[in-house]
Amino acid sequence: MAVKFMRTGQQGILVWDEETGYKFGIDLFLSDLDGRQIKNIVNIEDLKDVSLIFGTHDHADHIDREAWTKIAVSYSHIKFVVPEFFEKTLPEELGINRERFIFVDEKVSADEGDVHIEAIPAAHEFLDTREDGLHPYLMYIITFKGVKICHMGDTCLYEGVYQKLRKKGPFDIMFPPINGRDAKRLRDNCIGNMTYQEAADLVGAMKPSLAVPGHYDMFAFNGADPAEFTDYVEIKYPEQKVKAFEVGEEFTI
Repeated sequence: MAVKFMRTGQQGILVWDEETGYKFGIDLFLSDLDGRQIKNIVNIEDLKDVSLIFGTHDHADHIDREAWTKIAVSYSHIKFVVPEFFEKTLPEELGINRERFIFVDEKVSADEGDVHIEAIPAAHEFLDTREDGLHPYLMYIITFKGVKICHMGDTCLYEGVYQKLRKKGPFDIMFPPINGRDAKRLRDNCIGNMTYQEAADLVGAMKPSLAVPGHYDMFAFNGADPAEFTDYVEIKYPEQKVKAFEVGEEFTI
């Protein structure tokens, strides 16, 4: 039996173990926000067998506040994994008991059942760090049933990130964002991520067993062509396995 994955759009991923049925979701974006291009394939009613929901940062397409509030009411067993940065604010703002949250950061890891959770700071345009050293944007390093997952959330490159990732690796699968950034989007308060070239070079250096691009399909003003990423990886790093999966397509490594 294998660990399986499914893209749900943007950076949303469902992960589950075929043998035990244990399932968790990362950056699930469930709300019908204006401008959404990808139809929601996962409804709250579909989450009864989910045990954990991860949010890499507090933007609606990663921590879907409206959906999380409804999920917490519907399923008392689900726990929420978030940056420790939000420990004093998010539970109260969402009306969810603090005991249902798992807070992590670069120096704060966690274990929940068979899931081991670590984090690396992410730089969503900037590497934001509060005075207490906590970070509002994270990448998650998740080890589950012997599979090491690197979900990069939303991030640009920054000094030292290659070293941080190498220290946590090697990875069985990586999910980098590829939609890039530019002045127009930043002027409109749409903060950016790695370009597809930067993401390709990062993947080429880290050498995961499989690289799966994300964050390119949800909004017309903030998208990218995943074929540019996969083509670039295949040409520049021909030994690297890479594939862009359709939303709803199940896959293994």
